[in-house]
Formats: sequence, C-alpha cells, structure tokens
Amino acid sequence: MRLRREEWILGLGVLLLLVILNGLLITKYDALFSVISDDYGKLLSYNYHVSGFDATTYSVLTEWGMKYDVLRHPLLPYLMWLPYGLNQILISLLGINGALYIAAVIILFFGFCTTIILYRILQELIGLGRWDATLLTVFFFSLAYVLITYIATDHFGISLFLILWSLYLIGKASKEGRVLQTWKSALLVFLTAGVTLTNGAKVLAAELIARGKGFFHWKYFMIAIGCWLLAVGLGLWEERVYVYPKEQAEKKYFQEHKAEMIKKAREDHERYKHAPWVIHKGKPFGKGSILKWTDKTTSRWETLKENVFGESLQLHEDYVLDDILNSERPVLLSYHHPWNYVVEVLLVLLLLAGICCGFRERLLWMCLLGILPDALMHIGLGFAINEIYIMSAHWIYIFPIAFAYLLKANCQKPTANRQRLIANSLRTLIALLTVYLLIHNIALIVEWSQQSPVSIAFWFD
Repeated sequence: MRLRREEWILGLGVLLLLVILNGLLITKYDALFSVISDDYGKLLSYNYHVSGFDATTYSVLTEWGMKYDVLRHPLLPYLMWLPYGLNQILISLLGINGALYIAAVIILFFGFCTTIILYRILQELIGLGRWDATLLTVFFFSLAYVLITYIATDHFGISLFLILWSLYLIGKASKEGRVLQTWKSALLVFLTAGVTLTNGAKVLAAELIARGKGFFHWKYFMIAIGCWLLAVGLGLWEERVYVYPKEQAEKKYFQEHKAEMIKKAREDHERYKHAPWVIHKGKPFGKGSILKWTDKTTSRWETLKENVFGESLQLHEDYVLDDILNSERPVLLSYHHPWNYVVEVLLVLLLLAGICCGFRERLLWMCLLGILPDALMHIGLGFAINEIYIMSAHWIYIFPIAFAYLLKANCQKPTANRQRLIANSLRTLIALLTVYLLIHNIALIVEWSQQSPVSIAFWFD
C-alpha cells in the first residue's frame, strides 16, 4: 500500500503525538517493569493500572504462553511470539526487560496504520476532500479512548485497525461494483476473529451488507463461516490443551485439601467483601457460567450519559484512568462542569445527523450492523458494563464516519450563501470540538502520567 504525501504528513503527525503519550506511560512504569522479576505477572497485576486495560501483553512478551483469554483471543498469543523472541534477546544481552518498549512499538505501528486507513475510508469511500478527511481523522484521535487505546498495551488497538481495514477493503470493493475475493474475505474473518472473537462478526456483517443475498451462496457462506469457526476451534483447542489441565489440577488440589480450601474461601469472602472488584459489580441475571458475567442493576441511561458518550469521548477529571476493579473510582462518575455535557450533546447530535444523512449508504450500514452485537452485549446484557468505555475501539469509529456523511451532504460544492454558511459552520464546530477534546484529554493524560504508580498489593499481603 503506497502512501501519498498528505498521508505521510498526517500519519507522522498523529504518530508523533502517540509517541509522546507512550513515552509518558513508559516513564511512569519503566522503573517497575524493566526489571527482571521472578513473578512478573504478579508485579504487573499489582502495579499496572491504566483504566481497565490488561497488562497481559507485557507478561506474554516476558514469558510466552497462553495467558490471554484464549477463547476470546485465540490468535493473539502467536502474534506475540516474534516480539517475545526479541525481548528475550534484550534480556540476555542487556539484562533489562524490554516489554514496555516492544509493546509501545507494536501499538504505535497499528496507530499509524489506523490513521492511514481511516483517512482513506473518509476520502476514497465516502468522498470527502483532503482537508475534511484530515480534520475528521485528527478529530478521531482527539477522542479520549482512541488516545488511550493507542497508549495502553491491550489488544484493542490491533482490533480497531483490523475492523477499519476490513471496512476499507470490503467497502472499496462494494464501491467499485464488485465483492471482495473470497479468500481475502475469509482471511479478514479469521484474523479479526483470531484477535477478538466477537469482532469477526463485524466482518461478516459488513460482507452481509456488501453481498446481500450472495452472502448466503453456499460456497462463500461455508468458507466465511468456516474461517470464523476455525478461530473458535483454535480457541477451544488452546483451552483444552493449555487451560483445561491447569483447571483439572486445581480441582484435584481442591478435593485433596477440601476442608482447608473451603475455610480459605470463606476467609477470602469476608476479607474481600468490600474490595472494589466486588462492590463495583452489578447484580447478574443468573448464576450460570455465562449469566454470572451479566449485569441487570447498573443504570443504562446513566451508563450512556456518563460512560458511553461521556468517558469514552472526554475523560472525567476525577479518578483519571483509575481501574474501577481495583480503585475507589465509582462505576458512574459525573462531570463537574455543564460544558462537558454541552460537548457531549453536540457530539451525539452531530452523530445522529450524520447517520440521517448517510442512511442509504452501504458503508454506514456496515458499521451500524457490526456495532449492534456490542450494543446488545454491553448495554442489553450488561457484559463489562461497569468499564464499558475501554471497549470503545469496537464502535467509536462510527463518529468520524457519520460526521463524514454529514459534511458530504452539506459541504460538497456549496453554491448558495446559505449552503456555504452551513458548510463553514459545520467545519468550524468540528474543528473547535477537536481542539477542545485534544486539550482536555491530553492535559488529563499528562497529569495522570506524573503520578506515581499505585500498588494494590496491600489487599493480598
């Protein structure tokens, strides 16, 4: 994929911002995580707190293994195998753990690629001019949990790139009056599902819109669904080979020390009944293996107001990037100032207006249909609703895409004075929102980076 001059300028500009922010995170944690430790996993779990993101990648880069939730991320461990090998070379030659730095390089690479892909979606698929596409790309990277996604070491930055890459390839083929080659589509399904299993459905949703009835042609349907099932099968195989033996060993140990383990469980229940990971969880719909992860008590309206369209877009000033599962940060947190809610309302109104303007566009429906399962899972059933903002990478790209259709409808070759006024007003409003969000979010991230890491070891010592 050959980059044009304006793409290099935009991509390197965003990359520079992300390099600075990643540098702040590395500075914050370097003294803790660049050492050689006998129990690096415990060191990470006690000290790494960036909102609700996991530090599993650091652990895998230090000691490779099936440490991710393999049913949800079956391919991710293998993608980290070569970076793990590089880290082992650094450890053997220099005596330092380079996981922080290697993870930063990985996430910066995907941040740069995401910038280019989003710009091409806005310009090539939607038809915006160069400056409008640049404005919306910069706007995208002003959003709170887009910035955090490309600072934190978790898998979300990779997932976001794969989702946008899939939309670009499928959307480009559709715009040219064709469908994506079956093998390319199948590869996208496997890669996207392999990194995050549920995201494979986004590729299938996009192909359903692009192909229409052709989606159900036996050949394509068998291959595409087969690749998604292959990712599922890989996760089940990993679960059986790597996770199941450990579970059986734990069950055997429990049976052999049943009285002791029951006593410990009761002690732990009493000890941790006021711990954040207990008090910040809502009441589930049931007690089954899946239902126990649901939440029926957390307010959906307040979640939408304070977290989905609040924290995801503009950070709260209190408890910045605290993890609700190991800190005093409440699940629902209000802003202090009315202008925060004014900004939120403006963003939501622009989003809805953009959806109305692009209602007949296939690309927009590819996005909306792909986001629907996330809405049902997180808002409907309440999976991870207490930290829903960390899932932003799976849906937040709808903002620049919807805004693009709004700009296209009102700003493309305006002729009358009224049209020019509307066009310039929209651009000015989006530019002002972008500047505000960049200043607001980056200032809070910088403030957070200056604070010393907080250990939660006291809960366990």
